[in-house]
Amino acid sequence: MCTALPRSVVIHCALVLFLALVSSRPSQTAALLCSAAQAEESLEALCTKFRRHDQDRDGKPELLSLKVVTKQGSSGSLVLILVENRLDEPPFSNALQPRIRRLVEDLAAEGRQAAAIRVALAVDGRHRDGRFVLALRDFLRAVHSLCVRNGTELEGCVLLGHFPDAFLVRTCNWRKKETVTIKTSDGEKRVFRDTAYVRRVPEDVAHRADIVLADLDGAWEHVYVEAPSRFPRTIAAFDKAIPAHGGVCVALEEGTIEFEDAFHISDGKLEVLLRADGGQDIRLFDRSADHECSDADRVRPNIIAHPDIHVSRIDARGAAEGARTDVEDAHGKKLLDASGQPQALHFENKAAVPDWRSLWEHDPLMECRLLAEYLDRNHAYRTGEAEVAWRPASLACGLGSGFGDVVRAAKDWDEFEPDEADVHGQPELVRVAEWLGYPAVLRTLRAHSDPWGSVFGKPAVRALDEAVKTPWSFTQRGDTLVPSLEVACQNGKLDWFLLRTLYENDLVVKSPSIYVHTGCHGISPPGAAKVAFDDPGYGRRQGAESILFFGNALALIGRAKVFYDAPRGFCEALGEGKTVGAAWARYFELESQAESWSRVGGDIGRKRSYFWSLLGDFTLKLRRDAKERR
Repeated sequence: MCTALPRSVVIHCALVLFLALVSSRPSQTAALLCSAAQAEESLEALCTKFRRHDQDRDGKPELLSLKVVTKQGSSGSLVLILVENRLDEPPFSNALQPRIRRLVEDLAAEGRQAAAIRVALAVDGRHRDGRFVLALRDFLRAVHSLCVRNGTELEGCVLLGHFPDAFLVRTCNWRKKETVTIKTSDGEKRVFRDTAYVRRVPEDVAHRADIVLADLDGAWEHVYVEAPSRFPRTIAAFDKAIPAHGGVCVALEEGTIEFEDAFHISDGKLEVLLRADGGQDIRLFDRSADHECSDADRVRPNIIAHPDIHVSRIDARGAAEGARTDVEDAHGKKLLDASGQPQALHFENKAAVPDWRSLWEHDPLMECRLLAEYLDRNHAYRTGEAEVAWRPASLACGLGSGFGDVVRAAKDWDEFEPDEADVHGQPELVRVAEWLGYPAVLRTLRAHSDPWGSVFGKPAVRALDEAVKTPWSFTQRGDTLVPSLEVACQNGKLDWFLLRTLYENDLVVKSPSIYVHTGCHGISPPGAAKVAFDDPGYGRRQGAESILFFGNALALIGRAKVFYDAPRGFCEALGEGKTVGAAWARYFELESQAESWSRVGGDIGRKRSYFWSLLGDFTLKLRRDAKERR
């Protein structure tokens, strides 16, 4: 039996302990106190601390709860797997929980510390995706500080499941010289040819930008705008070269553009002053800029934000669509037959045939399947069980070949003969499908793109249908719906419909790949400018995510902006043995060292590295020590 000690004895013991502490050497006292403090600090304690975290202190939390579900490793840098809480419930939990534990174990086996943390966000119907991102960033900053105190580092986080994105809007003093049409205040449109002008117009430059989450010491919380807001736009033409700090303009157009839930990167400042003679004086203040950047960023020649940690996303929700079960033809037949294959449907008349784009809906079981397959692919690759095709490949349409870039990732690729690996010119979709069946560990895709896919040469549709075996799309012919890629692919689009078809018919190569996707808006989630991330239409049939899950990919770096750059240094960093995340960060480092803005795209382009983010697992590296295939 345990007997409680008298209060006087307890006080006496505490006093003796205190005197022992203060009488010991100061270093010993500090060590004891530090150990006591560290005992109270842990990842689990931080998760408890951030329960119901209210980032903007408006009384409505962004983070409902965080819970460590598994962790492994006692040394090395820390990698967090932030798991959407929905994946910890049926129908996902049974399939994904053991695979998530295995991923954590794999990371620990590579010499890291790793933890999977279940995250529940307080989604309430409001459009505040950026606020959720800032709340998650607060947590990551706290973990980073904990790591520093413990003598280690936070390497980064993988977002597993459906999480909100940061949406970037940028306004800058863009000096141009070309033909411009200006609508003046009286409604007159004036055309100026070969004219110097300043264009200060806010525009959505990235619908997905993980630099916000990765830059822990920046000031992103100060540039976030949640409520719908109107941003001024100005275009001013000059009769001669634009003076450094502005001057009298010959024509002026002013207005506003509305954005919401955006991080506004305002570089430079412009003021319009009315002169006594009725003219308009434009004042330019270029140094009022870089408000999102930290003091450390400001010592670089080109001031831009830098990732302090690496971030990537594994989100199958947008790619996971199944055939609707409520669609029936006049005879009661459904879109898929008893074996799960698309079949022809006959309706009472042409008007009764549903639109081919409306035949699919989100399928949680398909989402679970895609995530499980990705995690299995990841495990097989990083443990050496996968068959790796140690060679590069490039696919381009209407743009130059990217083969010369990817070949830089390995010295023994210098003498590699492209042959079937380098496809360029105007390839049509049958050739594209063949390329996707060609084994290569590092691939680049270069074609004009949008959030849903990339454009190639228009195919002979009948030949395409025959090449893919069973099309996973439907085309209306009279009162009939038939399995065919005709309407989906008639304009040469490599998108969800073709990629799903190749996947279902086992026509994608089995050896896994890392992708460099340079198509404009390649990773932009559809709907990001208009709806919140939890809207059913957000990210639906996203092009690059379709490649990640249907194209046997491990990771993909892509751009979320219409621009014409490539992630400099990415392939070279992979060749040095860096992770995909470190290779992504290399681009930011190189851009920050530019001697002048003209070397990195000028006024509008000097922050182009913000447009690039990662899908898949940032911790992976190029590897050949697996079952090698030639």
